[in-house]
Amino acid sequence: MEEKMKIKTGVTLCAFAALCAGMFVVAVVPSVAVTMEETVVTASRIEEALQRAPDSVTVVTETEIKEKGRKSVIEVLQDVPGVVVSRNGSFGGTASIYMRGTSNAHTLVMIDGVRVGDSMATDGKLSMSDLSTDNIERIEIVRGAQSVLYGSDAIGGVINIITKKGEGKRVFTFSSETGSYESFREKVGVSGGTNSVSYSASVERYDTQGVSKAEEELPGIDEEDYYNRTNVSARISGDLSDTVAVGFAVRHTESELDYDAMDWMTGRAIDADNMQEITMTSMSANFDQDLTDWWQHVIKAGTTDVEREYMANGVFNNAFSGTSRQASWQHNFFIGSVDTISAGFDYEEEEGDLQDPTWGNIPNKSTNTKSFFIQNKLTPLPGLSVTLGYRAIDHQTFGGEDTYKAAAAYVFEQTGTKIRGGYGTGFHAPSLYQLYSTYGSTSLKPEESTGYDIGIEQPLLNNRVHASLTYFHNEIEQLIDFNMMTWKYYNVGEAETKGVEAALSFEPVEWMFVNLAYTYTEATDETPTGANTGKDLRYRPQHAGSVSVTVTPMDGLTVNVNAQYTGERYRDANNANEMPEYLLVNCAASYNVTEWLEVFGRIENLTDKDYQSIYDYGEPGIGFYGGVTLTF
Repeated sequence: MEEKMKIKTGVTLCAFAALCAGMFVVAVVPSVAVTMEETVVTASRIEEALQRAPDSVTVVTETEIKEKGRKSVIEVLQDVPGVVVSRNGSFGGTASIYMRGTSNAHTLVMIDGVRVGDSMATDGKLSMSDLSTDNIERIEIVRGAQSVLYGSDAIGGVINIITKKGEGKRVFTFSSETGSYESFREKVGVSGGTNSVSYSASVERYDTQGVSKAEEELPGIDEEDYYNRTNVSARISGDLSDTVAVGFAVRHTESELDYDAMDWMTGRAIDADNMQEITMTSMSANFDQDLTDWWQHVIKAGTTDVEREYMANGVFNNAFSGTSRQASWQHNFFIGSVDTISAGFDYEEEEGDLQDPTWGNIPNKSTNTKSFFIQNKLTPLPGLSVTLGYRAIDHQTFGGEDTYKAAAAYVFEQTGTKIRGGYGTGFHAPSLYQLYSTYGSTSLKPEESTGYDIGIEQPLLNNRVHASLTYFHNEIEQLIDFNMMTWKYYNVGEAETKGVEAALSFEPVEWMFVNLAYTYTEATDETPTGANTGKDLRYRPQHAGSVSVTVTPMDGLTVNVNAQYTGERYRDANNANEMPEYLLVNCAASYNVTEWLEVFGRIENLTDKDYQSIYDYGEPGIGFYGGVTLTF
């Protein structure tokens, strides 16, 4: 693979002050606070007021990401209610996302509205450990079945990463940070815009010696496993006329890490000199046109290329190459102020190959999916919003599938109380790896799901307090799993996930904002004749939560203390081995010394907690980081 980009610019400064004292942190889960005036685009594929959306939606803004000192997308998702993240160790370890108890394969990830994935990954999903938070305007997370709008993969929900849109006078930024584990981070960026054109771009380089990928307490583990990455992101958009707008975005990541291995005899992690290199490039373009006052059409196209190469003790082990391409043509019809009909066509193509001298190559394999969808968003009465949707899917391998959705929300204008609920079906096709690898089977069937949720939201005290409560329930049939007896993927049967999401945000005083949330999840194997019927699915904690407290005690100074709680969960299908619960506490602070100079710092794992996200994978103890940002 090509050499990694090196962006070692400037002198890295350490400027961290211990500003995080005297705050009591409660071990419950944080939800991202959003104002009732916010708009979202992911829930309906058109812009709509969040207050009217019938789905359970979380919006994470650029401001909140900065306040908490989050440097990667996967760190941001750890704060979102209903989302559990497990990683094969920090510093680049492969990450899995369990949304509402569903599997990693059941969450669709998009960048600027175009899906991104790794066609040759075991579940076809892209590990987001390499995606930095640089040049991100916001991240929208929609929980619940979304297959009607987005097709395969969206059984558990959708994550849409939206690139920053520049505006106003051109601004250059340079940031440099250093800290524990010999970590160094540098970033340069530019953004700006006029009345008709906007642009933004950034480049980030991160290097760290990290910690051992294998738990350091295991016998023979005495080395650190390095990790480095480069992120490049850019977006440009413009208005060609009063009725035509175009845009283009690109995100490129390159990473390299050292990782350990597993002893197949004992099942335990062991020290090894293994190396992983990953390159990902995602590009998208859009064309929006208002044909009339009531008719708009949107054309989008995108592609994602992922290359992964693995070395074992200096010798080539295997290499994966995957490409996914998408195109969509959507029409929106605005019928007065009471009805919006969206209809369109989606096309997706996946291809990939595997080079593996030991277990066998996979020559180039491909598949495609064609879909037609229609959705009607009706507001027949003041405060009432009703959504009905249908998608017809034509998969090259599995033929035709239909998915449906019905949802509604009602807002009581006098009190602001919002009641919402929805029911939807889902569809998920096996990945190319699950079909064609040595461990795959072409006899696999697609997974299918049904799910519903019902919730209530209540603003109080002129929106200074916002509370929400949601119950969710999903049933998945023909669940794909790996059979350790045959060493093949197979349709194991059925699974059920259900639970409650509760969130509370409030502003007790003008200089303090508090965000709390809690998620209770039951995710169980419900295969009628299975050996593990009624057992919890692996790595799904019943209890999860977090809390965030942000204060601005003086002009220019922002301090945030946050904590994430992960409850006990099982690491095996028969529930014989339980992983202990843990609480991670973090602190971040920033101070604007002048208009052009900011000093910032953070403490991660403030209590130096010894924990594991995945069994036998090491995690870092307490870490101190600090730096400066120049803006001009």
